[in-house]
Amino acid sequence: MMTRSAHLASWMAAALVIGLCVAWAPAAEAPDPDAGFETIFNGKDLTGWDGHADLWSVKDGVIVGETTQQKRAPGNTFLIWKGGNLKNFVLKLKFRMGSSNNSGVQFRSIHMPAKATDRNRWRVKGYQAEVEERPGKVGFLYDESRRGWLVNVGDIMEINVGDDGKIKKEVVGKIADKNALIKAGYYKSNKDPNAWNEYEITCRGNHILMKLNGYQTIELIDNDKQNRTLEGILALQIHGGSAMRVEYKDIRIQRLAESYGEAFRLFNGKDLTGWTIPFENCKETFAAKNGVLAITGRPGGYIRTEKGYTNYVIRAQIRHIRKCNNGLLIRMTGKDKVWPKSIECQGAKDNLGDIWNIDKFAMKVDPQRTRGRHTRKMHPTKENPVGEWNQYEVVMNKGDLRMYVNGLLQNWGNDCEEVEGKICLQSEGGPVEWRNIVLIPITGEKPAEK
Repeated sequence: MMTRSAHLASWMAAALVIGLCVAWAPAAEAPDPDAGFETIFNGKDLTGWDGHADLWSVKDGVIVGETTQQKRAPGNTFLIWKGGNLKNFVLKLKFRMGSSNNSGVQFRSIHMPAKATDRNRWRVKGYQAEVEERPGKVGFLYDESRRGWLVNVGDIMEINVGDDGKIKKEVVGKIADKNALIKAGYYKSNKDPNAWNEYEITCRGNHILMKLNGYQTIELIDNDKQNRTLEGILALQIHGGSAMRVEYKDIRIQRLAESYGEAFRLFNGKDLTGWTIPFENCKETFAAKNGVLAITGRPGGYIRTEKGYTNYVIRAQIRHIRKCNNGLLIRMTGKDKVWPKSIECQGAKDNLGDIWNIDKFAMKVDPQRTRGRHTRKMHPTKENPVGEWNQYEVVMNKGDLRMYVNGLLQNWGNDCEEVEGKICLQSEGGPVEWRNIVLIPITGEKPAEK
């Protein structure tokens, strides 16, 4: 094996040659992450919505759900959007909770059968994003009239069904610290009458994630095929019981064209099952410790998946123990070597979101931000300080590449060579940790609607 100095010399020589030889063709214009959103509340009336007329109204441009001691709800009741089922999508809406009761946002839900004469014909069951004036609880995921509590704020959960047929809800990691979220102000209290909170809910296959005011609150991989729903209706809740008031506005949906397979964890948090270390002198460089994949940084090399993947969304959190370099390699092909043919999603501190092209990987990038093999990120860094976790999301779909850092689109490419390849995590001089590495396969595009 090469010594570290030999590795460095090899890399410098390769960088010089490739930097001089690679002339990437210009890519198309940068993608707009907000493209395709449609507004489903007109801000004037409840056209397109159906609910209890005595409890739902529109006032000053917002949807109001309100009960009083004299005007009670007949149990949990819902304002149902009549636009049909949603499957894979991003939902954004703003809410303001005006009382001590609670509400919720139903998605991928089912309208429960009722007679036309029933006092409450607006009952649904399914996933519910909690709306409540209670920091630490608002932002959790519930399953209305079905499996009950699912994912607490700060957790990533995997739901499976055992051989005995029993549902097993397992917290497999932390995506955030609940107390830190509260301290950061992830929820805006109704003590400020002008404060609105914004939910962002993303559903892709059996994978669900929720954000509140930009802070991720939960993540779920739902393998319970009997009870989960992969598509369903959207609704807003008035909770039965004590008097309450809740307001909603700016409701938008972005339908995702892709079809998704079953999401799974690439790293199980316990050991390196599914990964291989191809370099003998790196066997002690990578280890599973306390739920993270820890990398010492010395000697240089990488750990990679045993299997290859082509089209997918990969989500992972990275934490730098000190300021140092690292990298996530995708579509890695060919023999294992110091710099294998691949696309490097830069993992260096303050440079997450940069692209490095390794060994002339065919793709197009923005020439205005590219020098040699290196394409700089689009925006100033949005990374957290050393010692704190950052969320990387990389979408590799056919020829299109998108890279998000802490929710911000930082880089992109197109006409990328579509090839099955390994996923690698580098060791490049300093200690880093990875956790919650989840892969959501992209299986194709849905047919155009007629």
